[in-house]
Amino acid sequence: MTTHLDQDIHELHYDQIKQVLVDEPYASFLGMRLTKLGPGTAEAELIPSDHMLNAHGTVHGAIIFSLAD
Repeated sequence: MTTHLDQDIHELHYDQIKQVLVDEPYASFLGMRLTKLGPGTAEAELIPSDHMLNAHGTVHGAIIFSLAD
C-alpha cells in the first residue's frame, strides 16, 4: 500500500532514486534494465543468457532472486 508520504518522497527524490537503481553494479553486471519506477514500486527486466540457465535449461534460481532483490 502506497501512502501519501511515499508519494511525496518519490516525487521529491525521483531522479536520485532512479539513478541509484540504474547505477546498481550487480544489476548492471547481470544486464538488468529498470523499466518502471513509481512510489514504492519498481519494475526491471533481464534477458537471460545461456550462462544463467541451470542443468534443466531454465533460469537459475539465483538469477530470479537477484531480479527480485
